[in-house]
Amino acid sequence: MTKHIAIFFITAIAAAAIMAGVTACASTEIERCSSRMADYRPVYMTGSADGLSVRLIAGVREDPYSLDGSCSDVKTDYTVVTVTGAAGEELPASVTIDGEEYSFTLYPHPFRDGYSAELPVRPTDATSVSALNVNGTSVTLASPSTTVDAEYALTLARESVDDDGEIVLRLTENTVSPDGGAYWYVSFVSESHTSSVIINALSGEIGAMREG
Repeated sequence: MTKHIAIFFITAIAAAAIMAGVTACASTEIERCSSRMADYRPVYMTGSADGLSVRLIAGVREDPYSLDGSCSDVKTDYTVVTVTGAAGEELPASVTIDGEEYSFTLYPHPFRDGYSAELPVRPTDATSVSALNVNGTSVTLASPSTTVDAEYALTLARESVDDDGEIVLRLTENTVSPDGGAYWYVSFVSESHTSSVIINALSGEIGAMREG
């Protein structure tokens, strides 16, 4: 028993040392913060056709997802498709991600109007998402115009507010101003506080900050 414990203990130390080395050698802010990333969602796309409005978001998040200040080591890829403007109990759909076609079924959303479905995959980026078909209707998806990326947004947010705790980093719809477009939402959640920053994805300027 003692031998097994000793071996496990040494192995655990070696694994920790390797992970520390990987983090130390990380070349980007996102890589250096990867162990704290509760939800990283860099893909946000929308489209419409024949009365249907479609939104596709994708990224990677902790599993189980819970913003409690401590990020799980287990992460899962995801792509979520939501649709409004349709009728029926369910909608057959398909989408091609990184050259692979996925067929799935959209069901009524449990909390909002419309339909939704989640796939356990993550596209390399928005350009690798294509051929979305919803109930026989082909929908072309497009990302909003951006000039700043996730790396810029995370770096700016860390310089602007208390950055302790778990990190949420999402490209999403701009609901702050009537100009539309998209923004980066960056949040830091610890056991004692939550800080967040909203950054215009086109201008790179901070639209709002909160320290709590």
